[in-house]
Amino acid sequence: MSNIPDDSFRDSIATINADGNRNFIHPKKPSGPFYEKRKLLSYFLLVFLIASPFIKIRGNQFLMFNVLERRFSIFGFAFWPQDFHLFVISMIVGVVGLTLFTVAFGRIFCGWFCPQTIFMEMVFRRIEYWIDG
Repeated sequence: MSNIPDDSFRDSIATINADGNRNFIHPKKPSGPFYEKRKLLSYFLLVFLIASPFIKIRGNQFLMFNVLERRFSIFGFAFWPQDFHLFVISMIVGVVGLTLFTVAFGRIFCGWFCPQTIFMEMVFRRIEYWIDG
């Protein structure tokens, strides 16, 4: 018995079968108790992401980035061009915090909180299951 790994999978493309026809690959539908909890959290975050521009706090929108009028509203606080340094500092703190959180708990963030994952798994993948089965 040799220690040479079997690399025969490299000799063919996974999406083409031996006859040369296309081999369709479909994602497996996840299930289980953690998936149910993830669905509930994802629904909450979807509602938050969709509704946040319509929520007003002290007359300001919860999230608004109006580039043409140079007015930004984050968490109900209005930022104007003269407040740009505060905006930059808060964005740097946010990016550094997000990076540190991702380094420490990357799998949790990417699997449960990341907007790309939430939209992909809970919106687009559901549509794919509905169409393709």
